[in-house]
Amino acid sequence: MAYESPANINASQGMGQLLEYVNTVTNSWISNMLLVSLYIIMLMGWYRTQGNDFVGGLAVAGFGTSVIATLLWIAGFVSGPTLGVCFAVMLIGVAALLLMKD
Repeated sequence: MAYESPANINASQGMGQLLEYVNTVTNSWISNMLLVSLYIIMLMGWYRTQGNDFVGGLAVAGFGTSVIATLLWIAGFVSGPTLGVCFAVMLIGVAALLLMKD
């Protein structure tokens, strides 16, 4: 399958055109990798700043990633199954936080 040349992108219409091109060329993997990287960044950031609270980091990273995934889904960059996985990860993190015994 031949892809459109990046020279044909009308960048004056905004960053959305470039994101659509990259998402098309990578078969939507760029949006999935963006969500995975945001999840890891939020998880490790919470883990280090809150005194090694890994379970809290799972909940915070799951919630933050789900919000970003919902926005990307509305814009058409993320598929429904990917959004479902993000919500499942969020629910697992919240359940782990609520079931954690001190």
